[in-house]
Amino acid sequence: MSNKRPIGVFDSGIGGLTVVKSIMQKLPHENIVYFGDIARLPYGTKSVATIRKFAEQTVRFLVQHNVKAIVIACNTISAVAKDEVIKLAGNIPVLDVISSGSVASSNGNNIGIIATPATVNSNAYPNSILRLNNTVKISQAACTLFVPLIEEGYINHPALDLIAKEYLSPMNEIDTLVLGCTHYPIIKNTIRKIVGENVNIIDPADKTSDDLVTNLTKLDLINTSLDKPVYEFYVTEISPKFNSIGEMFLNTKLSTPQLVSLD
Repeated sequence: MSNKRPIGVFDSGIGGLTVVKSIMQKLPHENIVYFGDIARLPYGTKSVATIRKFAEQTVRFLVQHNVKAIVIACNTISAVAKDEVIKLAGNIPVLDVISSGSVASSNGNNIGIIATPATVNSNAYPNSILRLNNTVKISQAACTLFVPLIEEGYINHPALDLIAKEYLSPMNEIDTLVLGCTHYPIIKNTIRKIVGENVNIIDPADKTSDDLVTNLTKLDLINTSLDKPVYEFYVTEISPKFNSIGEMFLNTKLSTPQLVSLD
């Protein structure tokens, strides 16, 4: 593989840009191809069969773009379709946010996990964490409304505060909270206000990008070129919110996303 090939990152929508941000910071010379399936979000309320179908279509798209690594920046896909992604990727290394986030959170004693219904129902996070530390106490909450609110741009809306309090108030004894959806770091300030300063909030995006650095280094695939990196963004629906929210979060101007159809 050429080390100038791009890294492929995909999610159901905007949330995966939290992973992209971390990759940009830790691997500033890497080219990135990002795919956001905005037309078909949210994934978290869909059936396992549907999610697997969407993941298959996306991986085939990224493979066609000659990526050297694939990052599943979607907890729902990581939970129910990771094996399918690995199979379709062939010899391309695959990283996912659940595996990385589980390692980062496993030192906690009383761990809370907030995620989409599909991720919660899969029990992927508890199973993964318990394999690393079987003495921890784990509780989960399916935060169904977070993704649509974030995608609609309600980042600082009073409705978000009320809904977040409803979801998080039962988790009043946790010492660690896993943001089990890549959208959730965008509303980390709201979450922090509710859980308090003493709770260790785990953003799996940071650990995933660390693991990506480790894997690319091991495979001698780090891009050593000093050329300005190329960032390509592909979406299944053009939405002005993608650029506005993405630019606010990444602190950089995004190129206009290219519209694609996978059906």
